[in-house]
Amino acid sequence: MGWTEAELQQYREQGFLIRRSLLSADEVAALNGQVPGLLGGDEARDGMHRERERSGAIRQVYLAHRHCPPYRQLARHPSILGPVRRILDNDAYIWHSKLNTKEAFEGTVWLWHTDYGYWQHDGVDPRMLTVMVLLDRATPYNGSMMVVPGSHRWPMLEHHADTETTSYRQWCVTVPALKAHLREEDIVPVTGEPGDAMFFDCNLPHGSGHNMSPLPRRTFLIVYNDSGNKPRPVAEPRPDWVVAREFEVVG
Repeated sequence: MGWTEAELQQYREQGFLIRRSLLSADEVAALNGQVPGLLGGDEARDGMHRERERSGAIRQVYLAHRHCPPYRQLARHPSILGPVRRILDNDAYIWHSKLNTKEAFEGTVWLWHTDYGYWQHDGVDPRMLTVMVLLDRATPYNGSMMVVPGSHRWPMLEHHADTETTSYRQWCVTVPALKAHLREEDIVPVTGEPGDAMFFDCNLPHGSGHNMSPLPRRTFLIVYNDSGNKPRPVAEPRPDWVVAREFEVVG
């Protein structure tokens, strides 16, 4: 289903838009049926990169859109690609994809950051967006994402590398920048049901807390880059699993 002009305007004003029940129950079941294999696989055999929590639980699985047919199909879903093309006003390729997992009681925090806070160092301009599909219920207790509507229009917030909080090196907003810009009453939790999807701008600050719940929280995120926004050479290019060197236009 396409977006109305009002929905597109809402996305541009708030920096995100949530579409409820974008996927059917059968589509969600097909994706979830692949999750055990994605979590239990091995990079040497299946080509997908995995990051783990300090506990050993899987935190992220990259590149399912290349190697797992249901996720490849999801990345080309008409109800996703139509809005992506309208937002970018161009064709797109996949910058990367990742299954983010927060296992019950083990899933840890994602500190406040903007995605472009990472990607500005990869030689691209901010002509990018992410689509996050919920595979489980997202609640205030199992580590749902938090956003601030309209914050994608803030000046670029100062980021720094955090290597202590979790097992994953996070490029996150500095505490002084957060104190200067972020108010408690402006924070909105992104809760929902399996099959809901959120489209969000690469400059939208977001984060999430620990999973304090017995419910796991799994989401699949697909990052789309304007097909004319391929990375320029940089001094220390990151690997292909996070900055694609494949530029196939999705369609």
